[in-house]
Amino acid sequence: MAASYVAAAHAEADQLGQPDFASSVASTSATSATSATSSGAMTFTVVAFSPSAVVPSPTQQFQLASLMTLPGSKFKWQPRRGFDRQALLDLSLSDLRQGMADVPPVYLNRFPADLAALRSAKKRKDIFIKTVLPLVLRANNEVRAERQRMLLLLRRDGVRDGATASLSKAERTYLDQLAVQYGVATGDLDELQRRVDVVPASLALAQGAEESGWGTSRFARQGNAVFGQRTFRKGGGLVPLKRERGASFEVKAFNSLYNSVRSYVWNLNTHFAYKKFREERATFRHQGQPLDGYALIGALKKYSERGHKYIDTIRVIMRANRLYDFDDAELLSVASNKQPS
Repeated sequence: MAASYVAAAHAEADQLGQPDFASSVASTSATSATSATSSGAMTFTVVAFSPSAVVPSPTQQFQLASLMTLPGSKFKWQPRRGFDRQALLDLSLSDLRQGMADVPPVYLNRFPADLAALRSAKKRKDIFIKTVLPLVLRANNEVRAERQRMLLLLRRDGVRDGATASLSKAERTYLDQLAVQYGVATGDLDELQRRVDVVPASLALAQGAEESGWGTSRFARQGNAVFGQRTFRKGGGLVPLKRERGASFEVKAFNSLYNSVRSYVWNLNTHFAYKKFREERATFRHQGQPLDGYALIGALKKYSERGHKYIDTIRVIMRANRLYDFDDAELLSVASNKQPS
């Protein structure tokens, strides 16, 4: 299991406003309607936004997911109707790879309980991608909205080198609050730009696949832990069965897959161990080049105790599964209103 250098994971949870894992699905707020559909031997419960929803009891039996949690009140993306049935199952990854389809805004709380029982590795991988990709795009859209507003302000005449006198009080307050959120000193606008940015979908999918065994690991099944993040808060996660004697870390658990994805993005954007990653990403931005997950993983040596071997593994996963095909994917609900970087 890779070590995500989260020295203060409990502070991270507070920053994200995440409830304890034990609060379960019943405590989440969702606006969706569920429908059971089947594909082969597996039964799926697919969920999408709608004005109202009934949240099932945490003891209710379900195989794929109960309900999505709202990704947060900060952004209220308005999805289109019609995603409450087989939207994910009907999604053609082949069409998506070719840019002929967009990703339906269907967000699942958990991986299928019987995902590991699927004999077809291809089906397991397809289900993993269809489950995690919408969540990654959603998290990126939140960050992109913050980045877009930030850049509009920073490109204003007279705003440079920390000088924001030309901005209104509300605009300066927004930048100050964003700096606090991302752990940046007030006025350090260059660092703020390096931190408030998205994570390539290919990178997130590849790391998630490696860390969770394509959604089949105990940590993924029991704790929605997609990215192997560690916590040193006792009871904040799951204890590895082969943890070294004397070690006190746990694999951090989340009450939904979305919170795991959002925590991962926030972690890469704020933790000191990933400074090089943010610098490399900023270089792509300065050069006007699209973000390259295959290149950027080279800056994440500290994500795992395996170091360079971990980087090699992630790149093999990217190449073998052509995950870079999904870097240009968009959520269908916002595809017609794409926000520039």
